[in-house]
Amino acid sequence: MSSIQRYHVGPRLCETVVHNNTVYLAGQIAETLSKDALGQTEEVLACIDRLLAEVGSDKSKILQVTIFLSDMNDYDAMNRAWSEWVPQGHTPARATVQAKLADPNYLVEMTVIAAL
Repeated sequence: MSSIQRYHVGPRLCETVVHNNTVYLAGQIAETLSKDALGQTEEVLACIDRLLAEVGSDKSKILQVTIFLSDMNDYDAMNRAWSEWVPQGHTPARATVQAKLADPNYLVEMTVIAAL
């Protein structure tokens, strides 16, 4: 039987779950909500880097990303940050959708599945 490791466990969710050499990240949002979509995306990507590194993975091992935008008009701004960040040759499967996020100040949220 394989074990499940949980990191940054809170009352409603944990930030990271590792099971069977697969890493699952909860939805990541920016901390500085006064930033525009580009700035929030950069913060989210930095958070993803940090959480993956904590368990021994990195962005080159990302298998799938779901990106939630509160407004599809921010798609190009988000993609500017994404294109600078994602390692060429290691782009993951990805979906981008418009969604009403939990707080109107959230412009970008991302969930990630990665290999260890």
